[in-house]
Amino acid sequence: MLTIYKCKTFNKTGKILLPGKWRVQFGLFPGRLADLRFDQDQIIIKKANLESTHNKRLVSENGSIHIPKELQLLLNITEEEEYCLFIDEENKCFVLKMIYSNE
Repeated sequence: MLTIYKCKTFNKTGKILLPGKWRVQFGLFPGRLADLRFDQDQIIIKKANLESTHNKRLVSENGSIHIPKELQLLLNITEEEEYCLFIDEENKCFVLKMIYSNE
């Protein structure tokens, strides 16, 4: 089950901050790799499986992670788009979903 954590504007650097409480719980420590997987118009962020072929990114010292350009393109993310970060405690991962306005 997904729990919404926070919605905010996507910045031009492509970095998002993962909340510390769940980073520790999910094993996403600074300097460690995370898998980023595109799945049905969302990005799943979880502890890296070194044998997977998913995008991998390092978790920074402050707990942020960079969303690669190829995933940004798949989601049609442009600067200043709004996204929501969800917590999936059962699957020990974060889920990033874009919020598109119909304007």
